[in-house]
Amino acid sequence: MVRFLDKSEYFDTIPLFTACFGEDPEFLEEYYGTPAKPGEVFKGRIAVKETDGKIVSMVHLKPVRARYDAKEGSNDGVHVSYILCVSTFPEYRHRGYMDEVMTLVTETLRSEGDPWCFLIAVDKAIYRHLGFVYDWKLTEAEAEMLYADEGLSDASAKLLNAKEMQFPSTIRPETV
Repeated sequence: MVRFLDKSEYFDTIPLFTACFGEDPEFLEEYYGTPAKPGEVFKGRIAVKETDGKIVSMVHLKPVRARYDAKEGSNDGVHVSYILCVSTFPEYRHRGYMDEVMTLVTETLRSEGDPWCFLIAVDKAIYRHLGFVYDWKLTEAEAEMLYADEGLSDASAKLLNAKEMQFPSTIRPETV
């Protein structure tokens, strides 16, 4: 089954997160939070593929603002979604599960009116067949704000409702 999780289920993705990205208790608390206090980093949605009774693939969506004019206050920009934490347990890879999750995510964003969405990939070629073909360089501040792994500074976007890609001059967090 492919679906979006309820917020109460987000902690169920921690085993997959740690299997794919490592276990750093301090970061996990900052990112996910605790049952008593939501995390400071992640304020979005999580889509998953479940099989064999467990979550085997996931994608996190973080709302951000893309501004097209670098002058402060001159343009509020548009809401877009940053796709991150794209992961599948190693023993479930190469079965098309991630394509299923990414299709749910991009079709949902399209139906909600997002003009485009983006991700930061270690290997951009993995996402080309899904339409992530528009690349641009992030600033150091943007890469840090988006928690891009060290050395990754290119974003790749997919058009959803826009007819052409207008590259942003800045990306900033969205208030949720």
